[in-house]
Amino acid sequence: MLNRKLSGFLLLTLLNISFLSYANTEEPLDYHSPENILKFADYLIQQGDYLRAAGEYQRYLFYQPQESEQIRYKIALCYRFGGKTEKAIQLFQKLLQETTDRTLTNSAYYQIGVSYFLMEQYGKSAHHLDKSLPRITDDRYRAESQQLIGLSNLMQNRWLEAEKTFNSLMKSDVLEVSEKAAVYSNYASQGAKLPTRSPFLAGLMSTIIPGAGRLYTGRYIDALNTLVVVGFTGWQAYDGFRRDGLSSAKGWALGTLSGIFYIGNIYGSVISAGVYNRHVAEEYLSTLFIEISF
Repeated sequence: MLNRKLSGFLLLTLLNISFLSYANTEEPLDYHSPENILKFADYLIQQGDYLRAAGEYQRYLFYQPQESEQIRYKIALCYRFGGKTEKAIQLFQKLLQETTDRTLTNSAYYQIGVSYFLMEQYGKSAHHLDKSLPRITDDRYRAESQQLIGLSNLMQNRWLEAEKTFNSLMKSDVLEVSEKAAVYSNYASQGAKLPTRSPFLAGLMSTIIPGAGRLYTGRYIDALNTLVVVGFTGWQAYDGFRRDGLSSAKGWALGTLSGIFYIGNIYGSVISAGVYNRHVAEEYLSTLFIEISF
């Protein structure tokens, strides 16, 4: 009985030793192999760690230079998603100069437009995409580029141009674009009806009555201050000329000062109308970003 137990114990010990010996002979995982570097870079993208992913793709590119175009596109995309939009634009532009892959070029043209848009350089975004449209052969990227042109016009308060673009996109074969076009077209049509202030009228009102233009744009305290300052300096200048005639130092000094305030009041009212219009448009468009997918 004892011999049987001893034999079982020895057999179990021998099996454990054999298993450990086998396990120790397995090769350790090579974390620096190109395949594992690529897997790690893809994993980082899934986790939203885009800038680290860009670094890992660059490491992979060192080992696998034959995959240059695809990996360089991913690197540029990582910079775009990681907020380094200027760097992304540079990499996309360089890729466009060197690749003939239509899939990459279609996307690169679009991504450059998106990058400019995210940098709030809406004019550059629209200009770039408008110039690139003849080179974009993919239907989806072409439709999305036209949509982005419309959005860029929308952000510049070019309501009618934006509405025209979105109305044409309602007939697009790309379902997502056609659905969004209806929403964006409504934004454009409503934007054209926003309550605005005329810079010309604001200036004219302040020419007639100092401060009236600022009152027109809702800047009540500024309007009162302007009326008081221009009125007081003007009255003091008049008082000086009345007492001492044209040789009055007080009259000329305060008259000059009043004239400067008066002209500044007109100019300020024109600027105030522009600021008012911009503020109204920005407040209105602040909800637009909820609808933008990128």
